[in-house]
Amino acid sequence: MKEFNIHETKAKDIMSKKLVTIECHEEISVALGKMREHDVHELPVTDDGKIIGLVSYDTFLKRRNIPLTTKVENVMSFPPRLSPDISIMDVAEMMLSSGYRAVPVTKDEKIVGLVSRADLVGVIPDMDILRHIKVKEIMTHNPRCVEPDDTIDTAKSLMNHLDVRALPVIDEDSKIIGMVGLRDITDSGWRKKQKTGRGGGGESKPVKINISSVMNIEPVCVDEDQTITEAVHLMLDNGISTIIVSKHDVPIGIVTQYDLMELIASFQKKEGVYVQISGLDIEDSDAYDPMYELIQKSMKRMGKLVKPKMFTIHVSTHAYGSEEHAGRYQLSGRMTSEHEMFYAHATDWDLLRCLSDLLSQLDRMIRKDKSKKDSRHKRG
Repeated sequence: MKEFNIHETKAKDIMSKKLVTIECHEEISVALGKMREHDVHELPVTDDGKIIGLVSYDTFLKRRNIPLTTKVENVMSFPPRLSPDISIMDVAEMMLSSGYRAVPVTKDEKIVGLVSRADLVGVIPDMDILRHIKVKEIMTHNPRCVEPDDTIDTAKSLMNHLDVRALPVIDEDSKIIGMVGLRDITDSGWRKKQKTGRGGGGESKPVKINISSVMNIEPVCVDEDQTITEAVHLMLDNGISTIIVSKHDVPIGIVTQYDLMELIASFQKKEGVYVQISGLDIEDSDAYDPMYELIQKSMKRMGKLVKPKMFTIHVSTHAYGSEEHAGRYQLSGRMTSEHEMFYAHATDWDLLRCLSDLLSQLDRMIRKDKSKKDSRHKRG
């Protein structure tokens, strides 16, 4: 087995060289066909061999009403470009901060490779420093789930709300019966084109598609005490980005490629803490600087007890439940130290107050964890 050193491995060592691309003048229908045929989620868009953009399932899901005859150059996005010699820790950090799941590697403006999340996490089993970490150390606890009778629009909204690509499907007893992913939703939307019927007044109504008609009925699950190496192998063997962590057939957590990329990025040697804030709406963009300042002050306090390396937080507003909760902020945060990960969630009408509550929770968790370790050390 080839052994990789996390501090020495470069983009060129892990990038995919067998590229599936699409020319800028080709249509969306051709792009979707290529993605299904080659089982890829992203396609680099080229013009005479030069990389000019990228299209993905995310791209098409956000623009589902655009005709299939639309040229890809009209819907493509513009990802950052990687040097072949950039470290995989920098690659992970760039992909986390930009939100892209695959990034082109270029030389002299020509595309020479593509690094995807799967390429990044695929080297974890070959790194001794990572391969023995347990699933429970990095999983996201208490995952949100959907039911078979929910619509794919509900699943899509929840994915956007939580910034995930797949959701467990459960029955009335909270037992796992399936999984629904972004690709399932995208394919169903484009294939069926939301057939319309006529309601009262002659207005057309979109047909609701239930999750039961598109979900995967054989979800991939792991136990919390399994290693992330086992989780990675299951992801790659099944071509998925999310695995359910279950106990007695009930979902207790999920592990995503995003979680594993955070783990890789956390080994970057740098001063200070890497902070990522996602999900912030345009109307709240002015809050970024005070949020960042509040986070840095808290990380400095926590640094007296642990060594924070990475702090990620996702901002969303309540879109579910009673009307009285609609519009409230919901924050999910994770702080990664040298040896552990700490999670917290908070909800409030005021964004900064909500963040302060979340950071206070993390601080209490760390102090409690430190106290337990000190007690065990004294007894030992």
